[in-house]
Amino acid sequence: MADNAQTARCPLCRGRVAVEERDADGDQIHCDNCHSALRVRRRQGSVRVVVADVGPLRDELRTLQQRQRNLESELQRARASFGIGANGIGFGVAYVVYQVALADALLAVALLVKALAIAVVSGALLEVANYFFFAKRSAITRLTAEIAEVRDQIRGVQQTIREATRG
Repeated sequence: MADNAQTARCPLCRGRVAVEERDADGDQIHCDNCHSALRVRRRQGSVRVVVADVGPLRDELRTLQQRQRNLESELQRARASFGIGANGIGFGVAYVVYQVALADALLAVALLVKALAIAVVSGALLEVANYFFFAKRSAITRLTAEIAEVRDQIRGVQQTIREATRG
């Protein structure tokens, strides 16, 4: 780096970039660290560099937005799923079969209401256990964290594109 060079930060890798005095406003230079093409911006004695070609950034932005939509869809499915709670229906049916076959109970409305109550309560308890202790909660937590990370990446890429396209 020559004595008459100023330094600026690369907007992509945050490394230092030497901007020589001969580099005028609008000239294109390259980052030594990430080898990206950068454009020099000189304003009132200060120097900045911005991304010269935002096409790849726009492609990355579209990819990140698609990933965010996929993760949000997966999160919606995870929240709406009635996973192991559906086994409550099996408990209700097993109760009816036990009462009719082994306890010699008559198949009546009272027995079916009791079986329905068992199915609903056991299904709800299984779902609560699944949410708090098992896969459903960990999936929701993981997906929520991934969505937050992707949103941060999207904001960063959008900011880089805005800076590069400002006149």
